Amino acid sequence: MTREWSAIILAGGKGSRLMPLTSLVPKPLVKVTNKPMVDYAIAHLIYADIKHITLALAYMGDKLETYLKKTWTHDILGDVELEWSINDSKGTADAYRLLIDHVDSEKVVVSMADIVTNLPMKNFMDFHTQKGGIATISMKTVESHTSQYGVVLLDNNRKIYLFLEKPEPMELYLSSMAQRTDLFLHTNIVNTGIYTFDKSINGVLLENSNIMDFGGEVFPFLLENNYDLYGFVKNYYWLDCGNAETYLWANWDLMRKYAWPITPNGKEYDEIFVMGIIDSGQDITIERPTCFGENVRLNNRIKIKSLSSIGSNVIIGEDTVIEKSVIWDEVSIGPGSNIEESIVCNNCEIGANVLLQKAIIPPFCKINDNSQIIDETIELGEKV
Repeated sequence: MTREWSAIILAGGKGSRLMPLTSLVPKPLVKVTNKPMVDYAIAHLIYADIKHITLALAYMGDKLETYLKKTWTHDILGDVELEWSINDSKGTADAYRLLIDHVDSEKVVVSMADIVTNLPMKNFMDFHTQKGGIATISMKTVESHTSQYGVVLLDNNRKIYLFLEKPEPMELYLSSMAQRTDLFLHTNIVNTGIYTFDKSINGVLLENSNIMDFGGEVFPFLLENNYDLYGFVKNYYWLDCGNAETYLWANWDLMRKYAWPITPNGKEYDEIFVMGIIDSGQDITIERPTCFGENVRLNNRIKIKSLSSIGSNVIIGEDTVIEKSVIWDEVSIGPGSNIEESIVCNNCEIGANVLLQKAIIPPFCKINDNSQIIDETIELGEKV
């Protein structure tokens, strides 16, 4: 029997704009509040009761595959079927095209492994079913009306008549629609990159092998050929961790519960999220919200200020202050240091009396005692 829904997660991006955080791991494995982004994507679909999920892997696909095998075991998945395939695709639609044989349902969700969102997935799927179009695009309103978000023309029924990710002059097109009083031009709506499709999209993609990207090519093609597209426009949390700044924001937002019910990894104790035992000295200050991984050692008189995420196997020296920063795993920080709005990646050694302010420290770096790094990103494995 053909199932009603399945899902494909696009997890092949290089994360170039997030470098150097992605220098040794693919973007879906970058942790936000101590959990890889790919885990949020999988859990999001399972929560919506989808029982068959396929991941499209590409860049560093072998590392993602190893992680998925180790983490998403049969005991965790239960009756959910999770599979993946490593392919060299030329765009989001091409990645889907290469996995068409894995689609065994009447309808399919296409999601992303490198965003953080609490999109009401079940409502989104129900909306698609109710409208009966070939595709539905997840959208949300944003405060600014800038060209970076593109434009969309919708009617009262949320049917899309124009979809432009990179707006161009539209006078001719709009003049032809001037008699329609039920159409509304939106310039403050962003495509959040999650889609639902009827299985008839499979034939469209196979017959038109030259179209590679959903946003830039597939949706305009569908509109030009009179297919019905709909926009699911709601106000929900969504953030593309596309660069170091928005990556920090995502960590802060999850700790603030802006993306509820998506919360940091670990058990919550009054806005402090803890994955394991914290071995702490005397006169420790831990503000909220904060989150901690496993095997964390806090020495005397440390201050962990609000909106700080501390990873696993981290040792922090006495009198050190950490504020609004993200510390990854296997990190040691010397005494008397001050770390503010910074990112410290895996396997780093931070010396004593170090000042990091809006600094990005890639994996395997060593920062000597009394160093100051302000508004700077250093190189992978650098010794300062």
